[in-house]
This record gives sequence, structure tokens and C-alpha cells, in this order.
Amino acid sequence: MKLYNAKDILNIAIAGHSGAGKTSIAEAMLYLSGATDRFGKVGEGNTVCDYDPEEIRRKASISAASAPLEWKNKKINLLDAPGLFDFEGGMCEAMRAADTALIVVSGRDGVAVGTEKAFAAAEKNGLAKIFFVNGLCDESARFYRVFEDLKANFGPSVCPVVVPFIQDGQANIYINLLEYKAYDYSGGKPVAVAMPDMGDRLEGLRTAIYEAVAETDDELFEKYFAGEPFTPEEVIVGVSKGVKSGTITPVFCGDALLMRGMEQFMDGLCWLAPSAEEKADALIEEIGQQIEQSLSGSTLGDIAQEDHSGDTRKLDTLHGFPVSKKFEDLQFGRNYDPKKR
Repeated sequence: MKLYNAKDILNIAIAGHSGAGKTSIAEAMLYLSGATDRFGKVGEGNTVCDYDPEEIRRKASISAASAPLEWKNKKINLLDAPGLFDFEGGMCEAMRAADTALIVVSGRDGVAVGTEKAFAAAEKNGLAKIFFVNGLCDESARFYRVFEDLKANFGPSVCPVVVPFIQDGQANIYINLLEYKAYDYSGGKPVAVAMPDMGDRLEGLRTAIYEAVAETDDELFEKYFAGEPFTPEEVIVGVSKGVKSGTITPVFCGDALLMRGMEQFMDGLCWLAPSAEEKADALIEEIGQQIEQSLSGSTLGDIAQEDHSGDTRKLDTLHGFPVSKKFEDLQFGRNYDPKKR
């Protein structure tokens, strides 16, 4: 694997309720990218991420596992987190190391306690969030019911990006609402087809996108409530900025076991998920703001130190380093060593 710049590295924690298909999604991504030459299955105990004997016996993850892959000139570091509540610490570890949380939702069971826990953990750690509704080839799967549950639980920021076209109870066609393109997976591999007639449902989905985009910018918010349509560029840029800032949670869907919708999802991940560089810059800015606020309150600038004679002198230093210098180093991302005087 070649060396990558931080702007081309994506760190993704895969979380959600137990049994939603997190490890299967990781396995599908690894196989499609060529990182593995076989598609392992949880039930057969031969997946890349569930390698521990206890995981193989349980047919469930009990600790976080990492797996790297390459896709469209990006390096994606997957962190497959356990969904069982007894091993919630593994999910917390994955969230701390990631920049984006991929929250997997069962297309049959919908929003569950594990879904809510994963969303809350992502919020706590300031991560971008992406939903993937999995298992749509199951006859009992109901994507549009699950989508409404997501909006009801997590608000108007939930934004559909890829949705299925259900025909005769089969979810073989997947539609990218941003590109306005449809792909048929009935032959195993995606084939571009004409947009199917979805009637009023398509308009409802596009309205959901506009609502989410309107939440990302005051001008777009006013434009939306004035009844003015967004341009395609405003929609695409708005969704991208919203995901990176955490104000939009896009929804993808498919079936990991049958590889349905996975290429569209991985392509979307590469342009929607924030890179390691973007998250690092945001973190440096946040730390700088915190230090600046502390300095303005004189909590760091006025540090009193008493010598052996009982005299007190004010030090404009932190760890023996000028406060202003440390703040400058942190603000611009330079290495700061408190041991250097």
C-alpha cells in the first residue's frame, strides 16, 4: 500500500446495533476494493475483522478491529466496532480514533437502541455521521419505513442520498438522488438504467434533501422558505459542507451480503466524509479558541509562583514557555514541547 497524504485518508468507525451487518459491510468494502481476494461471512467465521476465536464462536464482534483499504485514490481505515452492549467500550475506542461514524441500520428492524447509542457517541466525539440501511434484499426489509424512523428520531438533518426502487418486492435498482442516476444490480454488478417512475415519492425525497440543505446556511434557509428552488450545485455543495460540519446525516442503502449498492456508497464516502487533514485542522482551531478564551480570562496568563523567600512573582508562562508562543504553536499546528525551555 502506497503512502498517502492526510487529505486523502479517511478514518471510518462502523457502529450500530448488534446484527445490523457492520462486519459484513466492512467485508464487502474490503472485497470490492481488492484488499481481500475472498468475501468472508460472519456465519462462516472467516471474516477479516472477526478473527478472535470468541468472536467466531459468538458470530459477533467483541472488540474494535481495524482494516485498511484503497478506493478511488483514497486510503480508508475501517474501524469495525462491536454492537453488543457488553462490549460498548470497543465502540467508544473506535469513535475516539475516527473522523466519521458510519452507523449501520437494519432494513428490517429499523432504529434500535444500538443506533441511538452510536449516534450519541458520534455526537459526543464531534464526528461526521453517515447512515447505511442494510439488508434490503430481505423480504421483510422496509426501507421507507426505516427512513421515516430515522427522520423522526434524528430530525430534518437526515438526508437521503441513495434509495431503492422496489419492484415486485425486490430491491434491485438503487437511485442516487444527487446525481439523478439509477443502477440495476439484478445481474450482480451495477448497470446504469433509465430513471424509474417513482411518482410522488421522488418529490418527497427531494424535499427531504432541500430541508437538510436549508439547515446548513442562513441564506439557503431563507431561500427555501421563500419557495425558491435550489440549483444542483447548491444542493451538492450544501450536502458536502453539511456532512463535514455535522449538520447533515446522509442516508445510503443496499445489501452488503449481496453487494447491492456498495459501489455507490463507497464513491459517496470518498467525497462526503471529512479527511484526516480536515478534522485535524478543525481540532487545532478548536484548541486555539479554547486557549484564547482561557487567556482572555487571565486563567493562564497570570500564574503566580512563590519562591523560597516567600516573594510572589507573576509568570507570563505556561510550563516555562511564553503563553503567547504556546498558543501560536498550537494555533498553527507546530509541535510544542513543554520540556524545552
